[in-house]
Order: sequence, then structure tokens, then C-alpha cells
Amino acid sequence: MACKVKVNRHGFLAFRFYWNGREFWQGTDWRDTPNNRAKAEGKAVEMTEEIKARTFNYLKWFPKGNKAVEFGAKPDVPVEVTKPLTVRKFYEEWIEKKKPPFVRLSLQRDYQQSFKKDILPFMGTMELNSITVDTLENFRMYLVNERGLGLKTAKNIVDGSLKAMLRDAGRRLDRNPFHDLPANWWPRLPQKDPDPYTEQERNKILAFYRNSRPCWAYAFVYFRFYTGTRPSEAVALKWGSVDLTGGKATISVSRHLGEENATKTRASRRTVTLLPNVVDLLKSLMPLRVEPDSYVLIDGQGQPIEQGEFGRAFQGVLRVLEIRHRPFYNIRHTFISVALTIGCNQKWIAEQTGTSIAMIQDHYGKYIRDDGDALLRAYVDQPKLDAIEEKTGTFSETFSGEVSNYVNHLVVPTGIEPVFPT
Repeated sequence: MACKVKVNRHGFLAFRFYWNGREFWQGTDWRDTPNNRAKAEGKAVEMTEEIKARTFNYLKWFPKGNKAVEFGAKPDVPVEVTKPLTVRKFYEEWIEKKKPPFVRLSLQRDYQQSFKKDILPFMGTMELNSITVDTLENFRMYLVNERGLGLKTAKNIVDGSLKAMLRDAGRRLDRNPFHDLPANWWPRLPQKDPDPYTEQERNKILAFYRNSRPCWAYAFVYFRFYTGTRPSEAVALKWGSVDLTGGKATISVSRHLGEENATKTRASRRTVTLLPNVVDLLKSLMPLRVEPDSYVLIDGQGQPIEQGEFGRAFQGVLRVLEIRHRPFYNIRHTFISVALTIGCNQKWIAEQTGTSIAMIQDHYGKYIRDDGDALLRAYVDQPKLDAIEEKTGTFSETFSGEVSNYVNHLVVPTGIEPVFPT
């Protein structure tokens, strides 16, 4: 039962021993040198004593021996090293789920642009779980100072695209760093007031389109000036949503980048009033055979108007006319500002344009008439005026209340082109 030290055929020392009625050979990586042999002989003596005392434990001496598995040791299994989940890796997985119909095509495009241009170059190789408030702070400084972006654009990238991805990461994050940002982390941005085209500019623009551009382009611009619709709403309008007899149109969808979606907000889904001049315009556009799903405003090829391309061409018209450049969208501001100036009811304007009264008061306050008492005074004086008119027959000449000052500002719809009082 003794343990002996032997030399194998490769010149390394090995232990040969008998235990539990069996013979065992266990090699070592020790060369046959005097020092190694002395060390091996000492261990052989210890093993011999344990074998005789029946306390020998194979795994104690040879945990990785050639018989270790037989005596209960678990075999060595290669441990798969899990690579850390990087921002880029998670983005590639995440963006695959951000496609229509689950998100708007425009939103998918914004996500892709933000990540490819700014987010991935800055933190694409970072581990997703290593993003901290300091990371967000450094990224914000990078966007503004190194990339030269404005605060509004930087905020859209950080609070829009990056925040959306980390929100969707869910349990893959130990903690979302956006939850630790202070409420005033972004400075308050200056709010731009609406910048409408004046009535004179409107008329100049319409005259140019009527005389120098295709009729479909003229109709698009005219329709927007006299309905207050957003560009995406106007290009999505179909004949099935138009009631020319009742002078109404239902705005229920919007169109952008060739894709139709719901309107911008719930309030944007509405029925708008078509003024008589707009009804006349649409009658001139209506084909002989009307299909409910055919578009009202189409380009020269019979396709829905691409508003982005049209808006760029619109800037060229402003340049020719020497009109200060403003977005094509601002035509909507013209409708609202003119309506407020001539005293239209704010609730009606809000419903007509798909916004709120609060927004109108906050953004268009300078266009709101401040002579509300004039209408009441006219109402109170009405019995007197009736009596005067009854005697003289000159009501319009006699009545000189302040409310009459606004009559000269009214647009008189008498066809496709409005006639302005002189």
C-alpha cells in the first residue's frame, strides 16, 4: 500500500500507489532533479501514512488528477466570458424595433440621425451600464462646444433619442441616469413668437404663384393661407373628407415623408370651416370623377405633394419677391393672426386650427383685440341706433362705434381670389 516515486517515459516524476485495492499512476510536471525528487519523496511518505491510516483523500492530493472525475470532482467546463453590452450593440438591437407602424417614419429617421451623427461617435463603445450623469453632462458639452449645435438641437438629441433608448433598456440598466438629473438641468430656452406673413406679403405671394407657378402649387399655398392647416394636414386631405355643400372638411390624418399617420394631437383631429373662397377653389380642382380616397391637393404628376421639397422651393419664391425668409409652416400663423386681428372668436380659431385657447393666448397675444367693451357698447346702444335708423334710414352713416374700425380689415371672399376693401 506504499506510495513510490517513479520516472515516466518523458522524464517527469510520477507517483505510483495502491489504494482501495487498485493501482494508481499520477504524473507531475516536475523534472527528475535531486531537489524535485526530494520533494516528491516527502509527499510520497505523507500519502503512504494516510493510506495506511485509511484517511487518504485522492482529491486532496490530486484535485485535477486523471481520476479526479471518478471521485466526484466536476469536470472543467470552459466558462463563456460574456462581453459587456455596449451602447452601439444595444442600439443596433433597439433600432430594429423602431420601425413603422410602431413609430412614425419621421421619428425613426430622427433616431437614426441622432445616433449615427452624434451619440455613437461619442459613446458607442461605452458599456451601456456605465452611462452616468457625468456622461450625460460631458455629452451635452460635446454637442454644444465641439459639434457647435444649438441648445435646442442638443436637447432634442439627449432628451429625445438617447433618453428614449435608455428608457427602453429597462432592466438591462442598473439605474437610468436620466432619473438623477435635476429638473432644471437644461437652461430655459428663449421662446420664439409666431412670425406670420403680413396680409400684404400674403397677397404678393399668392399673386406670384397664380401668375408664375403651376395651378396645383397656387392651390396648395392658397388653401393653407385661408384654412390655417398644417402642411402635413393639407397634403393628406382626401375628397372623401370634404363637404363642399356644407363648407366643411374633416382633418383626421397627416402625411410626412410619404407616410400617413394620425394627426399631431387629439385636438388636431377636427372639422374645419371652408370659407366661400376656399370652396370655390376646391370646386375648380375637383375632377369629373371623384374617388373618396384620392388626394385633394396633388402635384403635376397626380401624386400627393411632398411638403419638404415644396417648402424649399417656397424659399426661392420669397427670395424673388424680396420677402423676409420664414418657414413655409408660418402660413398657418398668418391665418391665426389675421383671424384674431379682425376679432374672430378665440375658441373657434382654436378648433379651426387644431390647437388650444391657452396656446393662442400665450403665443398670439399681441394680435388679440383689446376692445372687447366696444361690442358690448354697440349691443347696449343698439336700441338707440335702431330708432335713429328708423327715422333717418342712415344706419351705416350714423353708427360710428369703435367696432366699425375693423370692417375695413375684413377679407371679402368673392371667388378664388379674395377682394380687399379699398
